[in-house]
Amino acid sequence: MTYFFLQAEDHMFWAHCPWYWLWTLGAFLLGSLLTWLLTRRGDTEVVDNTQIIADRDRYKGAATKWETDYNSLKYQLEESQKAEADLRAGLASCNADKAILEQEVINTKASAAAAFAAGTGAGAAGNAALSGIAGAGNDRVAGDDATIIPAADLSGDAGGSVYDGLFAVDNFQIIEGVGPKVNEVLKANGYNEWADLAKADADDLRKMLQGAGKNFGLTDPTSWPHQAGLAAAGDWDELIKYQKFTDAGRETVGDFETPSKFEKLAAKELGFSSNNPNDLKVVEGIGPKIEGLLKADGINTWSDLAAADQSRLQGILDAAGSRYKMAIPRTWPQQAALAAAGDWKALKALQDDLQGGL
Repeated sequence: MTYFFLQAEDHMFWAHCPWYWLWTLGAFLLGSLLTWLLTRRGDTEVVDNTQIIADRDRYKGAATKWETDYNSLKYQLEESQKAEADLRAGLASCNADKAILEQEVINTKASAAAAFAAGTGAGAAGNAALSGIAGAGNDRVAGDDATIIPAADLSGDAGGSVYDGLFAVDNFQIIEGVGPKVNEVLKANGYNEWADLAKADADDLRKMLQGAGKNFGLTDPTSWPHQAGLAAAGDWDELIKYQKFTDAGRETVGDFETPSKFEKLAAKELGFSSNNPNDLKVVEGIGPKIEGLLKADGINTWSDLAAADQSRLQGILDAAGSRYKMAIPRTWPQQAALAAAGDWKALKALQDDLQGGL
């Protein structure tokens, strides 16, 4: 018991020791200081977060304003492009009407010239002028006002007026069965123009080819004089028809389905990549993708396109999506009609005034 009380007294003694209180006070102050520091740091972080949120809202507002301005400018650009497309379409329509009127004037003059030749018997000089059938470069008199117009503009035959003067008279490659090497062989043997070849005998031509080398042994010149005669006479439609009948110039195997070599070369000469009626890309404004859209809707040939309503064509483009909204098919049927008719010169004149089909 005595030891227990001594221990208790000893414990109470240290309780009244100044160091005990100093350590206790120091621990309290240290805890308070740490609490203050931690609380102050939290307040700072709250302030920083508030500033970040404020900056974010400010940037978001600026971005929203920029997006609004962009959409406004985009809308103005689209409206300007639509206005430009309408203006181009109007210009193309005017040019198309102009081409039609010019063709009507030419046809009227030709009719007047024919009527004058048939109904007047106007004397030797007038007859000689109107008969200027001798020579493609001669001018003829048309109508009572004695207006002189070029012979090339006075063709009642649409085929002649289209293809006249496209090829030199010594270009034998327009003849089915004649290539560049055979062309040179013909010239080397005195055939200088279509009229010379038209007078040739097929057997003589065959002997000439045999003498030129074994590479020409299988060439059949039977139809060449006839083709050359049609070319010399400027009977282009008949030449095209005849070449479609033959197969590489061989009369006995024709089926009227073989493409015409002359027509193909003439189309190329006039700046067209193809004379295939299924090639819708010949029409200005139609590319491979739009061609695919049209064919998927049953428009496969120039004739199909010429017969299609503009509303139908526009519907095809609209259904294909916004990427085709700038394509305007206003002149496509007219261009296709000219291509289907083989009126390459008129089509070229029309396309020279167009831009993207407008």
